[in-house]
Amino acid sequence: MKKWETLRGFSLLELVVTFSVLVGVFLAVIPSFIRVIETGEMKRLATEIKGFISYAKSQAVQNNQTLYAHLTFLKDIDYTKSDWIITLTDSDVVGMGKTISVLTGSSFENVTVRHSYTSDQISFDGVRGRAKSGSFHFFPSGNSSKKLELRTSNPPGRVKICGSQKALYGYKRC
Repeated sequence: MKKWETLRGFSLLELVVTFSVLVGVFLAVIPSFIRVIETGEMKRLATEIKGFISYAKSQAVQNNQTLYAHLTFLKDIDYTKSDWIITLTDSDVVGMGKTISVLTGSSFENVTVRHSYTSDQISFDGVRGRAKSGSFHFFPSGNSSKKLELRTSNPPGRVKICGSQKALYGYKRC
């Protein structure tokens, strides 16, 4: 090798040091990245369910008819699968009547859901659009301390999202 020529590429030591630094950076970033995904999923589910209920209320008033949201998962049981469905129909019998809207849990794989509505349905009054009293509880699977609640109350017909035990994801404590 001549004096003016330089070696090209990394030496083994440089490669090991660079790789170690990159691994350290990735290990530091992964937990915060997981938290960002979790927060986004929880906020999105809260928004989706609230939007579904608001839509059902407005449709009940617009049609001047009692509407029913049928839930495919049982009352007071933590449902960890993402195959749950909420179907808005004009019949109080599951599978009957005209389907108006559907909300599925297929895009919420890492969220556990539970509800407290009797007979696994929510009725919406055709005159004022008030939903039957009850609540949805949902939290990241395996972490029930980060639970959000969506409450419907009749009267006065409010829909409220709040953190069950503390303020979470930008929502106040219940």
